[in-house]
Amino acid sequence: MNMRVNELTDQAMVLPPDERFLLATRLWESLENFISPEIERAWLEESERRWHEIEKGKVRCIPAQEVMQKARERLERRS
Repeated sequence: MNMRVNELTDQAMVLPPDERFLLATRLWESLENFISPEIERAWLEESERRWHEIEKGKVRCIPAQEVMQKARERLERRS
């Protein structure tokens, strides 16, 4: 990340959670039309494929909280 992005991130992280959520929402919305139709179609096909795997019991879902905890632990080991 460049310095400007780092500075903006630091400023955003001290905002109250509701304001950070609003900022994140606005940033996300600004990117919605950025994705090409081909990429959007590919993601839709992939999400449908994954949903069918879940419905058929081919894969086991992992709760988001567990995934985030494992990700944090891995990041902590890297630093």
